[in-house]
Amino acid sequence: MSDLPPNSPLYLSLFGDAEAAHLLSSASEIASMIEVERAIARAQGAAGVIPAGAAAAIDGGLAGMAPDPAELAAGTAAAGVPVPALVAALRKGLERPAADYLHFGATSQDIVDTALMLRIARVLDLLDGRLAMLVATLAELARAHRATPMAGRTRGQVATPVSFGLRAANWALPLARCRARLRALRREGLVVQLGGASGDLAAMGAGAGKARAMADAVAIELGLCGALPWMADRQPLRRVAGEFGELALALGKVGEDVILLTRSEVGELRLGEAGGSSTMPQKQNPVRAEAMVALARFTSGLAGQLDAGGLHREERDGAAWMGEWLVLPQMMVAAAAATAHGAALCDGLQVMAEAMLARLAGDGGLSLAEQASFALLPHVGRAAAQDLVKRAAVETRASGRPLAETLRALTDAPLDYAALADPDAATGPAAAMTDEMLAEIAALQARA
Repeated sequence: MSDLPPNSPLYLSLFGDAEAAHLLSSASEIASMIEVERAIARAQGAAGVIPAGAAAAIDGGLAGMAPDPAELAAGTAAAGVPVPALVAALRKGLERPAADYLHFGATSQDIVDTALMLRIARVLDLLDGRLAMLVATLAELARAHRATPMAGRTRGQVATPVSFGLRAANWALPLARCRARLRALRREGLVVQLGGASGDLAAMGAGAGKARAMADAVAIELGLCGALPWMADRQPLRRVAGEFGELALALGKVGEDVILLTRSEVGELRLGEAGGSSTMPQKQNPVRAEAMVALARFTSGLAGQLDAGGLHREERDGAAWMGEWLVLPQMMVAAAAATAHGAALCDGLQVMAEAMLARLAGDGGLSLAEQASFALLPHVGRAAAQDLVKRAAVETRASGRPLAETLRALTDAPLDYAALADPDAATGPAAAMTDEMLAEIAALQARA
């Protein structure tokens, strides 16, 4: 049997995340399902749905039980879900009447979906600490280089002067927003599923508005949020998938930019660590950045699969439900792996300010063309300003003479040509925008 890359001993450190994988493992799933069964029993005992003594016996008797996943495999294949085999195994460890009241009025989907929410919560807790450190690292880079000149690039071409601080802030702010949304998801979006066989909790006698109260009671036991049954309305999981997808894309953006800025002919960033080649000893490959991009593309594709599976038939759709089991854990592990790569990558980045300045000032300072156009506008009008700067740009490309000098020869407009030729003088707006972004990042981090 082939190993899937995120779980493969060969590729685990590249595409996987051991901590997240542990939280999503079969053993953790079984433990979470047992936790849900215990919480339901406690809530039912408190509400008088089952005898209090039976509830206490279930709660105490299941503590420490850990059936081997392999022992449940045949039952899982037969039922299409692990809960029947699990409940049968757990009942063997209980005396009557506790065994009779275990899983009372609940259905497999209640246990599987609520246990999944528990494990999502733990993955979110794991990612929160990592994201806090990554955002702080990037914010510090932005702060330190708020006015360090570099070429802004649009559509792969040098555009206008910006600062590396602005680039770093544009990495940090989406991640800070992702972290804020993930924390909101942790607080209010991880909901208990409790509906019984067909979503009305009939076997628990929970009519007349008591269904939500029972779900709220279970939620309190588990540290989740209460909700009416969502057996066929999979919006809660689509929200989870969407947030993990956004996180992976924000990390992938960082990876893409680092790949470009560390190219041999660019050299505006240098890696703290790099991958080697089997045959070319000079190579310093941006392996972590590449992995972040690959994981972002992978996660984005999985998000589409989960969205497409959001159409659930009637009260429960086994095929669509199974699709979630295949997709969502992979998304979470991939996003966790990308976050770990991002933290290690950004922690070691070296900013090559001289190379940035050289690239910005190259081609005769053509990156300052827009600034020159706006400086000319009050003196000659917009159309003439555009025409003059275009002519100067053509001559600069041909002669290699700086744009400011070429422009001076074409017009007698009283411009500050020294300022027009100074990249440092052009980074003020980028520095100011960096400060605004840093302020929002700080506010988001403070609210966390």
